Amino acid sequence: CCGEGWWPIIAELCGQIQNHINWKNRQSEIVPQVVVGQIKEKFGGLRFYYDGGDEQIRGMVSMAEAWAARTCETCGAPGKRRDGGWIKTLCDTHEAERQQRVKQYENQISQ
Repeated sequence: CCGEGWWPIIAELCGQIQNHINWKNRQSEIVPQVVVGQIKEKFGGLRFYYDGGDEQIRGMVSMAEAWAARTCETCGAPGKRRDGGWIKTLCDTHEAERQQRVKQYENQISQ
């Protein structure tokens, strides 16, 4: 439940998590398999809810969430948190498009 701009972040995170688990488990230190419960956008940020893993994986998830907080959820370009209605993390271009849609809507309801 998030835009395509964050999909590469999520894919990279999932790949790194699995690589870490595989490497640790080959070293005889058993790391519980990560099972994702939910991935979504909330208040303009990426939320990655899961069970399992270890401290290293918690750090990976925190880093991915921080990365997404500076990435346009729509296109993956550099972005920032934008208020006004739904809180979203967007680049300047997609924020301008959103503002244009808001103005169009406001014009429609005022007529």
